[in-house]
Amino acid sequence: MKKSLRFLILFTLILFLSNSVKSTASIVARPFRGFMIDAPRGVESIDYYFRLIDFCKSEGINSIIFRLTDDQGTAYHFTSHPELNRCEGAFTTQELRKIVQYAQQRGIEMIPEIESFGHSKYITQTKQYSFLNDGPAGADFNALCPVSDSTFVLMNDLFTEVATIFPGPYFHLGCDEVNWGAGKLSKDALSTKSKSQIWAEYVNKLNGCLKALNKKTMIWGDVPIYQDKAVLDLLSKDVVLIDWNYWETDKEKVNTVAQTLLGKGFQIIGCPAVSWCRWGPRVGESQFKNINAYAAVYGNLENPNNLGIILSNWVPKRYLQNSQWDTYTIAAKIMIHKGNYNFMDAIPAFVENHFGVKYNSSWEKIYSTIYKDISQWECSQNDSLKFSPWYAESHIRKIVMNHKVVKNNMPELKKLLLSCKHDITRNKGDFDEFLLTIDFIDYNYNRQNELIAFINSKKTDLNSVGNYLKKLALADQLMLEKIHTVWRIGRRCTIRERDGENMWSYFKVANYSKHLSENPAEFIDILNALSINIK
Repeated sequence: MKKSLRFLILFTLILFLSNSVKSTASIVARPFRGFMIDAPRGVESIDYYFRLIDFCKSEGINSIIFRLTDDQGTAYHFTSHPELNRCEGAFTTQELRKIVQYAQQRGIEMIPEIESFGHSKYITQTKQYSFLNDGPAGADFNALCPVSDSTFVLMNDLFTEVATIFPGPYFHLGCDEVNWGAGKLSKDALSTKSKSQIWAEYVNKLNGCLKALNKKTMIWGDVPIYQDKAVLDLLSKDVVLIDWNYWETDKEKVNTVAQTLLGKGFQIIGCPAVSWCRWGPRVGESQFKNINAYAAVYGNLENPNNLGIILSNWVPKRYLQNSQWDTYTIAAKIMIHKGNYNFMDAIPAFVENHFGVKYNSSWEKIYSTIYKDISQWECSQNDSLKFSPWYAESHIRKIVMNHKVVKNNMPELKKLLLSCKHDITRNKGDFDEFLLTIDFIDYNYNRQNELIAFINSKKTDLNSVGNYLKKLALADQLMLEKIHTVWRIGRRCTIRERDGENMWSYFKVANYSKHLSENPAEFIDILNALSINIK
């Protein structure tokens, strides 16, 4: 009897372990249809991340890259190195584990990203590790020193701690936009080796650290794919390369890059973008062409080393978080359909499921207009479309010199949305954030056009200038309060004046107009410097 019982227990255990292995293997083997969370650029609430994970499950997204570190700080409170520069609202071990477990229980593979080369000011701006800074002074991008033993000791500590929280097989090292070589150790090393050699040796060594933790390495592929192709022949073939390119819309070009990497024996992932520095509070229609091109290639490329596609989504400070669900839905549908997908086809079901209302011509007008007419932001390829909440003399100068009135279809959209509001039965808060986003865009289009109109009015007396600036300062402050109120609901961090990312530059916007309202002569001097007859 005892032998039979022991046999039954042993058999049950073997069966459980076998099923667990099969389950893990299926997660690893399936093509990625992924999303990315950019936590260091704006730590959001656990409840919001839960909601995002639930959304991913419902839309067939099976993986999430969870970025934990960047120049802004670390969104995780490392117990092994609590001295590292932390983001406001950084997660504790227990909190982060809770998020990861929530995702894993819903079949979502969670992949941690620790910046390990560039984007590393969370380390180098920590006084204790400032000596590891290898980036040129004053440069936009920086790097850790790739030839210092201290770098490897520190990174191995961070990898080891995070690996205990994320049970999945993959681990992302970052390694994008690296600007290194300014430090003495690197200069000495470059006297005997090329940049390509040192770059590859460094990443290979980090890869060895992760292999010892039974993890598989991912990196952003901009350096080896586009900037220093000699690295490809030196890089370990078990490093997964993520081809990120947010502006390419030609699927033949995407395919050429993919085939080149596969030909060299690498496992690859395609990575278009949802939101990046081209976009501010809303993403435009043209971005779906980028996602379509990548989905058409990576969704149909029959090769075991093609691991699928992951959507990047950068800097949540640029938008109101719950105004984006329609965009995420469209992006997910494009992946599911493997490209060649008309973005408006996703909207009828989204409106009915998300807002609980019947789709009609008003909703069609709302979404077709907002995606078609939205202006672009900093990385725009078309200067005439740039969205400009001006808050500096240089901004005024550019607007005045261009002298272009922005076409504004937002008042019509606001009217349509307000007419639909009483029918909303689900996610009313999301609708309100969408409406506020349209209001915000409308306000800034008008704000820019009113600057030009005021100049054209030639009301040159100090009193008229002062009245214009006082009215502007009051309106700016009211808009700041509106978006600040919504911001606080789903974030673990506050808006700070030094934040310069689109919507959250509004501290700068409101403070600048307040300053000008108190110093109207300064505004007159700016215009006089532009040879405009203001006295």
